[in-house]
Amino acid sequence: MTLLRVGKIVRAVGLHGLVGIAGSDGALAELKRVVLRRGGAEETEPRELMEARRQGHLWVVQLGGVGGREAAEALVGCEVLVAREDLGEAGEGRHYWADLEGLPVVTVTGDAIGRVTGLYETGSVDVLVVTRIGGEVLIPLAPYVTVDRAAGRVVVDPPEGLLELEELGRNEKGGPGRGR
Repeated sequence: MTLLRVGKIVRAVGLHGLVGIAGSDGALAELKRVVLRRGGAEETEPRELMEARRQGHLWVVQLGGVGGREAAEALVGCEVLVAREDLGEAGEGRHYWADLEGLPVVTVTGDAIGRVTGLYETGSVDVLVVTRIGGEVLIPLAPYVTVDRAAGRVVVDPPEGLLELEELGRNEKGGPGRGR
């Protein structure tokens, strides 16, 4: 079973065992169960998801077996994971970050750029971390980026200079291109 991270418990909410989860864009509303992992540990704790509602920038969630504020506070810092098969499809024009990791990234002309090795959530435009020979390049998930799920790749029509600027910045800072 593949587990995907959908958020992190950041605080207890109220007195009745509710927790606040940050970093989720809505998958929690449709789920029946989640898995908690403490601080990157191997062990996980499956939990029934009793209730989930949006409250500001957080999801307020009632988890099975969490009966009061102290129990909720004990979960702060846990990663919230779900089984990939429980998520279903993200929807037209949408994708789950975990589905992008490992995909090859090419230009519209078919030139290889690298592979998706990570993602950054910036608050406005998420950013792909693409690893290639010579280092990494950061590519904003802007309108010039298309996820071609059928072909299993990410296609980029970058604005002129985007990929070159990344290389120039690395060289000026003494990155891998300079050998410092």
